[in-house]
Amino acid sequence: MNIMKAIDTFRTPPYMHNCAQAVANHWKVLFENTDIVSEYSPYVGGKAPEGYCGALYAAMQACQSQQEAIKTEFANIVGATHCIDIKRNAKTSCHVCVDTADELVAKYSKLLRGEE
Repeated sequence: MNIMKAIDTFRTPPYMHNCAQAVANHWKVLFENTDIVSEYSPYVGGKAPEGYCGALYAAMQACQSQQEAIKTEFANIVGATHCIDIKRNAKTSCHVCVDTADELVAKYSKLLRGEE
């Protein structure tokens, strides 16, 4: 069985999702909005609210009650939470950010469902 991950739609035809769209679309069952890809299209290149990495922002929105934990863990793994800081200082690729955010949603959504 081939299970897609968020990274599979990130900048990849035919999807061409940005970082926020890739994470949000992968976890769309956790969102109320049915047009999540359109909603998250502007959240790229530091344009997510408060300058957060778009992938991180989507992860925090997917698991709203765990936002602080997700933000902290993301920063520990990636090196920063804001796109500009990730690109300037942490020098982590967007692909790593998408994978990290995807894994954190998997982890924290399980916790919210009481699976771990």
